[in-house]
Amino acid sequence: MEQHKSRLVYTIGMLTLFMCGAVFFLIGFFPASYSMAEDPGTVPGGRPTTLHGVELTPPPPAYSAFILFLVDALRDDFPDATSMPVAHSRACEKLTLHVDIPTVTMPRLKSITTGTLSNFIDIALNVGHTEQLQDSLLHRLNQRDKVVSFAGDHTWVKLFPSEFTRYAENHDSFYVNDFYEGDRNVTTTMESELELSDWSLLILHYLGLDHIGHVEGNASPRVPLKLKEMDEAVQKILDHKNFPNYFLMLTGDHGMADGGGHGGNTPAETLVPLYLYSNNCSKATSGTKRYNQIDLAPTLSVLLSVEIPTPSIGCLIPEMLQTLPLEHQMYAYFYNAHHLLNKARVKFGHDRVHRSDYYTWYQNATLLHKKLLQDSGGGSSQVYQVQAKLNYMRVAREISGLLSESLVKFDYGFIALGLALTTATSLHIVISVLYLDLTEQLQLDSLKAGQFLVSVVAAVLSNVTSHALDIILTSSMLQSVLLTIPIAIAVYLTIDVAQALLKIALPPLYTRRLRISIPLPIPLLVCFAIRTLTLGSSSFIEYEYKTWYYLGNTLILLTAFRTLRRRITKTNVELDGRHLYTVASTCLWQMRKVFVMLMLLTLMRYIHRLQAIRSTIMIFSLLLLWARLHRHSQLPQSVASGAALCMVYCFRGLNGQVHFFEMPPYMASKLMVPTLVVFWCCLALVLVLGYRAALPQTQRFADEPPTAALLQLLQTNLTSSLLLAALLQKVPNILLLPMLLVALQQTYKLCDVFGTSARKFSVRLVHVYKIIMTIFLARMFYFFQGNSNSLSTIDLTPGYIGQTSYNPVVVGLFVTLNTFGAEIHAFLYLVVHTLRSDLRSVGIMQLQPPYSIAADSLIAPLYAALVMLPAAIYLCLMVGFRYHLFIYSVFSPKVLYDCYTVLVFYLVFLVTSLYFKLFKHDA
Repeated sequence: MEQHKSRLVYTIGMLTLFMCGAVFFLIGFFPASYSMAEDPGTVPGGRPTTLHGVELTPPPPAYSAFILFLVDALRDDFPDATSMPVAHSRACEKLTLHVDIPTVTMPRLKSITTGTLSNFIDIALNVGHTEQLQDSLLHRLNQRDKVVSFAGDHTWVKLFPSEFTRYAENHDSFYVNDFYEGDRNVTTTMESELELSDWSLLILHYLGLDHIGHVEGNASPRVPLKLKEMDEAVQKILDHKNFPNYFLMLTGDHGMADGGGHGGNTPAETLVPLYLYSNNCSKATSGTKRYNQIDLAPTLSVLLSVEIPTPSIGCLIPEMLQTLPLEHQMYAYFYNAHHLLNKARVKFGHDRVHRSDYYTWYQNATLLHKKLLQDSGGGSSQVYQVQAKLNYMRVAREISGLLSESLVKFDYGFIALGLALTTATSLHIVISVLYLDLTEQLQLDSLKAGQFLVSVVAAVLSNVTSHALDIILTSSMLQSVLLTIPIAIAVYLTIDVAQALLKIALPPLYTRRLRISIPLPIPLLVCFAIRTLTLGSSSFIEYEYKTWYYLGNTLILLTAFRTLRRRITKTNVELDGRHLYTVASTCLWQMRKVFVMLMLLTLMRYIHRLQAIRSTIMIFSLLLLWARLHRHSQLPQSVASGAALCMVYCFRGLNGQVHFFEMPPYMASKLMVPTLVVFWCCLALVLVLGYRAALPQTQRFADEPPTAALLQLLQTNLTSSLLLAALLQKVPNILLLPMLLVALQQTYKLCDVFGTSARKFSVRLVHVYKIIMTIFLARMFYFFQGNSNSLSTIDLTPGYIGQTSYNPVVVGLFVTLNTFGAEIHAFLYLVVHTLRSDLRSVGIMQLQPPYSIAADSLIAPLYAALVMLPAAIYLCLMVGFRYHLFIYSVFSPKVLYDCYTVLVFYLVFLVTSLYFKLFKHDA
């Protein structure tokens, strides 16, 4: 038993170290914020007042009132003459803004207010973010005692806690079921602010459209109604009489994907409208011009007559300046080019800047600008103005692009440490699984004091050297000292792996060659290798679901044909070649369920298209799920499970997603909460009835091995998780829950038959097949749900079922269970199946080691190894692709998904291991 216990502890240790390594890698690859290449104090501040000896006077604010009307998830094709007639017809200019990834709210607000790019990892910090910006357009307004009012998403207040004179934040901004109340509050605040005349900038951030997209998708019938509501709010501003000299900007922070989410890089997510309104606008120009979202900050700064924020690398939007006097326009272009040139000098050095082409353009522009100032009434003024303007814009675009590229920063020290930990732990656990004899010789699963001491010394030297050479940068001495621990562990594991690889590679002198402890079937290795190799292609990552569909079905079909051939050959030999046709027909008929399962797996790809019969599909799905759960449940538990599934259907019926009793909408809304309460009571009853078996006073398992109690508990956990998943899943996806159980069961039967049809039966061979089949099926069903490697496909709606406010823990738990339910349930089912299995059904008795103990001695470490190894390989590939064109749009979302998949498995495995520790005493 000690060996089996140590395997669980060892596996948990390797998973823990892998996750630590993944965190270090992400910190190095995606710094929490782009560290500015220069100290803000080194960039000359203030607005320029001279130009080649000619005095310049910074212009006053161009308008008396500025309004930023921000509609969350307003993508470029939403506002038109039908959906928003007033906003569309009365706009002075209709422009398009390109939004950088990640297309989520918090980093977009950063770009709008600072004029710089956000880091990709900001998408992970978007929820519950508390960072406070140090310099922005709002800081500049605050320094000049300008009044800034705000209403809407509370993310603004988190980013700018002291920059607003007045604000009315929506505290439940992440509560996506709020379609109207938060927006009505914003409109109410807007109406009260319009009656005042003391503010310079009013920011309105409406969230209802984004929430509708998350819950019901971009094709929801509520979307046109919400756009109409936004149009009416714009009309209220345009028709108000208090502001004879206003400037209104209607835009979105990001777009909305076709499924309703956002976070990816599709045009629907990265293109947003920018409609401009003022009381003295000229006729809108024909055609749509596109600018970058970061261009808003410098443009608004010059219009508001404040300094451009130091981090800004944006250019000016000419259409926003066209109503200004000529002199003020030229000052704005000069100021922005001057600001960017100063940043380039600090970033790249004076010598490099002065040798560049853009410095020559800047010099030509300033000379023409000077002539324009000195010859304001001459006939050549217009020529000077056009040429100077074009040169200023050319300089700004060139420097902006160079500074954008220079913002890509990697902390190679943390990247190397992360790769060392992830790679070493993955190889360590793979070697320990494949070579048990070598594991005992080198004591890979135990701590060696001498080697650890050497590792600590090497870690101290490496840490000191890395800090001295600025390879690793930390913010405090304590962090520097604590960093020695992971470095020492990485060195220790690397020594272990190096020793093991040398023993495997070099021929033995006095002992026999090491043999692999578990069989490695070639078809499984080929499929797994193909899947790993596809990680190096952006197209394969974008369409990874096709790889899993092909490999999963191919692997099952190949195993089925190999089993069929073995059985036909074996039976034919026993019958001396007689009745070959009858034998083949009989064996083929016995494999019918496998082929039916393959056809069903093919149909699962198109389940989302069966919207017309979703009520029938849901009833069938719930009945099939209940039938699968009933097979291994007591009668009271089955009744409670059935009641819970009935409540699931009632809840969907009250939501109008499936056919239900006709009732008024207000009655349906009142019944939703009681329905969910009954569901939670039934779920609690299932847990209580299942856990009674493990209570000390229960005598049911007195005469049975303790594994029976463990099996009962894990089966109860699996049942409860499936019931909760049935509540969270979309209506068409509920069918995937019982189908996953059916597919796993038939696949395991196929593996058992395949093993027994071999010439020499191997328990380990059967387990290897089952483990890899489980991983492949789990990934197939993960993509059957509609998931992908794009962040926009994350469905947030399940996180708010039954919630009346935003709770990040509950939302995170529900969204994780909904998104990664296939991986969670597949692993739990594999463990339960292994504990339940009795090989008497296949004619094998008295096997050593016992079949059921493989759950903690073989399945746990091998499953963990197969989850960790591809993720570790992908992290290594990320370093090679760090300057790839699609690094942030394709490769980076994938690395977040992979790391989170390992984290989910780690948490599930940790909880399962706790049950093994407490309740398994017979292994």
